[in-house]
Amino acid sequence: MPRDHHALFVETDPATGSGQIYQVTGNIQNGMVFEDKPSEAPEQDPTFHEKRPLGTVQGGYEKAFRDVCLGIEVPKKQFDGARRLYPQEPIRRCQEWTAEVIQALVSGGIVS
Repeated sequence: MPRDHHALFVETDPATGSGQIYQVTGNIQNGMVFEDKPSEAPEQDPTFHEKRPLGTVQGGYEKAFRDVCLGIEVPKKQFDGARRLYPQEPIRRCQEWTAEVIQALVSGGIVS
């Protein structure tokens, strides 16, 4: 069953709602890659579903925030067709990666 894409968004311009997005893209058939890029307000994207505020980041957060994201392993290729490559490991998608990053950001005091 399809699941919604999860990403992290840091608003840097309150006037426009724009900011920086941090996410993994790809799929579990091919593996995923980390991506960070400038973004308009997420609500402007036609596929937008929901935004949940997580906290506040201080100015100059960019390097620490990105370092935490890069420190969490991206979901690898987990299937070859219908065959699971690592049946002993739980399946990881963007949702799991995002949750792990949030935990690390909060634990590290980068998001409060």
